[in-house]
Amino acid sequence: MRLEVRFAGFGGQGVITAGRLLALIVIETDPSLYVVYSPSYGFQTRGGDALSDVIISDEEIDYPKARKLDLAFLLTQPAYNKYCGYVKDDGLIVIDDHVDKGGKTQCSGKRYRELSIITNARLMGSDVFVSAIILGASINYLSNTELLRGKLSLEYSKRVITNYFRETLISRRMGIEEIINKNVKAMEIGYKMMQTNSFNFK
Repeated sequence: MRLEVRFAGFGGQGVITAGRLLALIVIETDPSLYVVYSPSYGFQTRGGDALSDVIISDEEIDYPKARKLDLAFLLTQPAYNKYCGYVKDDGLIVIDDHVDKGGKTQCSGKRYRELSIITNARLMGSDVFVSAIILGASINYLSNTELLRGKLSLEYSKRVITNYFRETLISRRMGIEEIINKNVKAMEIGYKMMQTNSFNFK
């Protein structure tokens, strides 16, 4: 079984970080699974297009590029316009609530959710928290898939990213715990956003 996840938006929204952390969490959750993480930047790191793909499988991954997405977080209009057609008919498109779904016939009939991702990140103080919000939302959804059911959990994921930030921020003298706590809170917000199993259809 294979799962393909894509986070896409502008550089600076944390889609690269979200993919990297999801891959790390899955690897630590079940080391027997095969995981490929593929980031891609536009010409400008901040403000340009950015995406990251995570492929998860219980068999060796023969082709390390996403082909048919099971889950896609499309945070900008260009990302939605470009990638919504790559999502499987039984997959899920998650968009920020400012993205216009109209006019894309290749997405007709697909499941989608609109979440206030960027708004909630800014309420926490910065767009940087988008990454943790979409990470939490992805964990909620993926924990209900056949491949990851009973393996992926919010509590374990919070422990993984706590250790990640402690290691990557080791050179900082102050503010590490505050950064960790805010990212954990952002994960919880994203997880709760996806709590309901009711989806809309375009």
